[in-house]
Amino acid sequence: MSRLLTFFRPRTGRWKMASGEAWQPALAVDAVINTYQRTADPAYRSVVERSFARYVGRRMPFYDDDGWFLNTWLRAYEVTGDQAYLDEARSLFAGLTHGWDEVCGGGMWWRKDRTYKNAITIELFLLGAGRLHRLTNGAGDYGDWATRAWRWFDASGMINASRLVNDGLGGDCTNNGGPTWTYNQGVILGGLAEVWRATGDRDCLARAGAIADAALASLVDGAGVLTEPCEAAVAGCDGDQQIFKGVFAQGLARLHQASGDPAYAAFLRTNADAVWAGRDRADGVGLRWAGPAGRVNGATQAAACLLLGSVELLDLGGESAGRT
Repeated sequence: MSRLLTFFRPRTGRWKMASGEAWQPALAVDAVINTYQRTADPAYRSVVERSFARYVGRRMPFYDDDGWFLNTWLRAYEVTGDQAYLDEARSLFAGLTHGWDEVCGGGMWWRKDRTYKNAITIELFLLGAGRLHRLTNGAGDYGDWATRAWRWFDASGMINASRLVNDGLGGDCTNNGGPTWTYNQGVILGGLAEVWRATGDRDCLARAGAIADAALASLVDGAGVLTEPCEAAVAGCDGDQQIFKGVFAQGLARLHQASGDPAYAAFLRTNADAVWAGRDRADGVGLRWAGPAGRVNGATQAAACLLLGSVELLDLGGESAGRT
């Protein structure tokens, strides 16, 4: 966490991330919230508050960018109870609903020019709706939005025959066969856990388990360490993709909290051990969790901190164990 905070500017609240400030700062703040929940150290809460002061009210051309901050401020509210975070999350969610229409039978557009419907945007919308339903004790229509979003996503075809989530839909509203990024597998795990909490439908946990099991079987190296599809490519992974694995770890931990499957905790601990063993002399972690650390930036360090923080919280009962 100390290394991650070298990418944070306390005076301005700005995060220096690999893909800029559009969405990755939200995940860096998520990692800080985990550490604050575990330690109750006011220095970490100050980082969250200064970040909020910078990013509150910001709305982006991409609906998924707003979806990341929606879910981060819900985490901040969950841990601190500060109403300002919930108010901002509600405002963000209201804006996201404008991205839903009946093209392809429903679902969320990726960006406001309405050219592409993809997995990550609907997953973030679903996750946010489910968490709002839980955190507001069922007020409003958030629960209805969560179940509606899952029914559409399930019927969209983006979950392929191998039980992995592809990137999005083509112009004909069918699965475009895009990469099975780890973050697309991760966010839906947390979303389905929330739908299960809202409805009691255990099929949601079974479906999440199938996606998780497929990812653990195919998106790993020979030692069971998570890998991103782009890691083997000649061009490597871009700035966006360098944080994706942390999102998967976060989602798998959320599913573990709901299902209690020991295999998921074991996988997370195996990866945490690999990250810890492969870090550099300044506690930095690069793209490859199996090591060596290589180049470290805000995105790769945030991904590692999301993993390590999720593992630390397993012993407390998970993210939803209570407020600090």
